[in-house]
Amino acid sequence: MERICIAADSTFDMTLEMVQQYGIEISASYVRMDDTDYLDYPDLKQSDLFDYFRRTKKLPQTAAANPNDYETLFRQCLENHDAVIFIAKSSGMSSCYANALTAASDMENVYVIDSLSISSGSSLLAMEAVRLKNTMPVKDLVAHLVSYRDKIVGSFIIETLEYLHEGGRCSTLAYLGASALQIRQSINIRDGKLVVGKKYMGTYKRALKEFIETTLAQHEQMDSEVVMISHAIQDEALLNSLIAQIESLHYFKKIIPLSVCAAVACHGGPNAFGLFFVQK
Repeated sequence: MERICIAADSTFDMTLEMVQQYGIEISASYVRMDDTDYLDYPDLKQSDLFDYFRRTKKLPQTAAANPNDYETLFRQCLENHDAVIFIAKSSGMSSCYANALTAASDMENVYVIDSLSISSGSSLLAMEAVRLKNTMPVKDLVAHLVSYRDKIVGSFIIETLEYLHEGGRCSTLAYLGASALQIRQSINIRDGKLVVGKKYMGTYKRALKEFIETTLAQHEQMDSEVVMISHAIQDEALLNSLIAQIESLHYFKKIIPLSVCAAVACHGGPNAFGLFFVQK
């Protein structure tokens, strides 16, 4: 059986402990603050970004790893493996996939998969890859992962549009209107892109509760094995209450909460909260 290395972009939000447990190789993204480039993984924390924004009122700039970075990673993987499967952040949100594909174009046995997702959506794909990597040939595993990818569903709710506005992803009019009316916007991941979802009114705590109820309403159509949480919740008590709400539904065997990486936190802002699961 081929020795297959699973690798992924750092935007899949797994903790260092999970990365080590699953044996996944990581390619970090770049975050620029005060004219200095940092690796978002493992150098930066969410709090570093939020503190920088509060201090400067400037959004940190993010950039994907470049083709040379990916080529270096792939060659390192191939030193001890026969093949590499790399899971890239959605091509509709970043140049990660294109850059990784460029790096792999002149290499043999390197397979780049467009996750069409971000955060825990990519984690679900990576976990499935690790689960099956010793059970089938690499080409069969790639085909399975592409099919599995299309079953992954993800969405976020964000407390404020300020970060999206500063990043040019939200108009001034929409930002000011949402702030004045206490509108809490949800964002769905569809065909690899971020699309506007349902709007929730009132306090953010209330909106979070309703978001969970709405997102998980069609639970009969969901795989009950696991639901992933990707979040930038700053209040631990609030996060625990949201996890408890999901637990009380008894829809899933496992609930895995992950803090979004720095590169993702740049856009969602403090207290962003996302749910990812697999459809049957």
